[in-house]
Amino acid sequence: MIGKKRLTTLVGLVVLALGDIALASAPVHAAAEAGTILCTGWSYTTYSPGLTNSVRPTTVTVAGRLNTIDEHSPTGSCLALGSHATAGQRNVTALLNLSCNAVLTETGTETIDWNDGRSTSFDFTATAAHIGSNTVLTETGSVTSGEFLGEKVVETFTAPSLSVTDCATETGVTSLDYATVLTIVPL
Repeated sequence: MIGKKRLTTLVGLVVLALGDIALASAPVHAAAEAGTILCTGWSYTTYSPGLTNSVRPTTVTVAGRLNTIDEHSPTGSCLALGSHATAGQRNVTALLNLSCNAVLTETGTETIDWNDGRSTSFDFTATAAHIGSNTVLTETGSVTSGEFLGEKVVETFTAPSLSVTDCATETGVTSLDYATVLTIVPL
């Protein structure tokens, strides 16, 4: 009789332990369902009129490619968990007040079209700064619709600093290729 009681107690403890393991693994499983993606690529950006040392209204056109190779995007990669996306792209046009040496802070909405037939739209705040010999733009925000809904977005664009001599010309700097890193993760 005592042996059966111990066996029943042991079975009960094993069931409780397995239940705890299942509960502990639930958040990990939920996070995997939410999805995560890390991509690298390039963003070819044109400025019209070109960037000079004077702040002025400038039309900025961005052809962004994540893990898509073309004449402005020599390489890239995407690693996704909980998603079938392996590449993405975005095309953005905006009118901004810019110059070669202005530090920019802006807000906006961006949409990335993924190769799995889905898209991700996110609101962001962007800052631009000159760090060392590079111009670095950083966008942070949250996904507002589509794949990865509600998740955190960090996207960094890095380009060689603008040539001082080009900034001093009437034409200015008319294009830059930015190395791009995009991370979308659950909050």
